[in-house]
Amino acid sequence: MNVAAELLRFSDRQFYLDWWNAPTINDFWNRWNMPVHKFALRHIYRPLLKSGFSRLQASGAVFLLSAFFHEYLLSVPLAMFRAWAFTGMMMQIPYSIVVAKISKFDWKFGNTAVWISLIIGQPIAILMYWHDYYILNYMPK
Repeated sequence: MNVAAELLRFSDRQFYLDWWNAPTINDFWNRWNMPVHKFALRHIYRPLLKSGFSRLQASGAVFLLSAFFHEYLLSVPLAMFRAWAFTGMMMQIPYSIVVAKISKFDWKFGNTAVWISLIIGQPIAILMYWHDYYILNYMPK
């Protein structure tokens, strides 16, 4: 993305922060995709807070919307709805609570939990989509 921004002379080149050092899942999501994070903060999270929602409710709403769009972006091209991405994203909420408690002892434990999520969680979701796509399109009927 930085190469494209350089070629297009896009002035705001902060697409991500140091997500690989995130001590918690919440920090990972805040550092991962800065344009989307800033959009969600500005147009969803803060307006919900001003409307009287709690921080937890506003965060949950942002995560719910993000999970919906992740699922949508997979379901449309694959022409199948399975909710694996949606479920995986929503499971990040209780996982983030556990990781936040673990990272209070030492940030390295939280960072290890973030990497476990990246190394195990996402590939499992991709394999589930691949499995279902294969069965729908290539198995004899």
